[in-house]
Amino acid sequence: MSAPANQILAAMSERYGPIPKSFAFGDGIDWSSPLAETRLYVELPFWLMTPPGTVSVEWSGAKFAVDICSAWIEVFGGQVTDSRASVIHHGPWRPEGWQPSEPIAAEFARLQMQWLQRPCKAVLRLTARAHSSAFRELDETEPPRARAEQEAYWASLCEAHVPVVNELIQRYRLATYDYFAYEVSAWDVPVWYLKHADAGYRAVLLPYQEWDAKPVIVEQPETPGSPPKARQFEWTRPDALAVASSGDATPGEFDLLDARSLMERGDYTGAVRRTVTAVEAVLRWALVRELEKKYPPEEAEDRTARTDNDFPGRLAQWRKLAQPQISQQEFDEFQATREIRHEIVHRGRRLTHQERGRAQRAVDTGRWLYNKIEGSAERAQLRDYGVLKSAGRVAMALRFPATVDFDGIILGPAFQPQSP
Repeated sequence: MSAPANQILAAMSERYGPIPKSFAFGDGIDWSSPLAETRLYVELPFWLMTPPGTVSVEWSGAKFAVDICSAWIEVFGGQVTDSRASVIHHGPWRPEGWQPSEPIAAEFARLQMQWLQRPCKAVLRLTARAHSSAFRELDETEPPRARAEQEAYWASLCEAHVPVVNELIQRYRLATYDYFAYEVSAWDVPVWYLKHADAGYRAVLLPYQEWDAKPVIVEQPETPGSPPKARQFEWTRPDALAVASSGDATPGEFDLLDARSLMERGDYTGAVRRTVTAVEAVLRWALVRELEKKYPPEEAEDRTARTDNDFPGRLAQWRKLAQPQISQQEFDEFQATREIRHEIVHRGRRLTHQERGRAQRAVDTGRWLYNKIEGSAERAQLRDYGVLKSAGRVAMALRFPATVDFDGIILGPAFQPQSP
């Protein structure tokens, strides 16, 4: 180990105590600590056209009391931020407006800072159970991961209750046929508030939604001794966009893009449907190209059109002509994804939050198959590799698993200790 690394480890040991030989994320939470009542607050991106009240919602065999709150406000200090990091108060709207306590008002005056009120749309309140240890006050001797564990716990608890929120929304939609209400995901409700033992906390479900500015990268200077330079990250530049054309896309490519975006926004059902559409579209395009090697363009198109209602036949024909280096296992995986799509289209199946892993597998394996059928190494490289490609993704956020019992939802450790 290098000298700088040893120095860093020595400094960490001095500040946080001996470094353990092994640990798992979540070890800093006492999973045997008491379960205490915790209130969860979430604002929907639309109004529920109903007066305040409590709705008893049953989901996965458990009953939950969901309060539709009265008019609600958020109060920001200094500036309004999407991440809500600048929120200093949230609560019921009052005709006289929010009035800070004397110490807070004095601090605002000292900083010459104003507060700004924002009225909320429909706010829901749910009562949950949470381990007290996940809310304990940390001191300077705690390692940095202790705060990360707590924040992951808060986000996990809120995210686990999204299906309960959606059960209420679906009931509302059936009762009203309101044009604007829809199922929500972490993208739609990224920021939640928690109240535990009279203290307030903020949870952000989607890391991307916590960014109030573009990511910054640090570049090493060209001249030795010069300080590093920080600049906002960029994927491309305006001049490159000016010469690009959406007409250059391979058939099915926009569906491939949609599948990736829908996956991040939490529409797992839509992501699987778009993935299958993308692969089926690129396969048709690829078959035409193979047939054009033997027939005139019109005849190649006509022969391909005969397979429009026979995907297995089209696939078999293309494989015979193209002889691709694609394993049978990859085609079998896509067939399993097609069967899920069939259930979605013909049986009304809706993929739930608990099926996110299966949906992600379908999207990823479908994209890899698309790459191989298309046969463009450059496009495959763009889709699957790149600096910061996974930054901000919910898949990169650590979560603690949730289980449901008769009394509701409870979190547990992500990594179970091994038996001796």
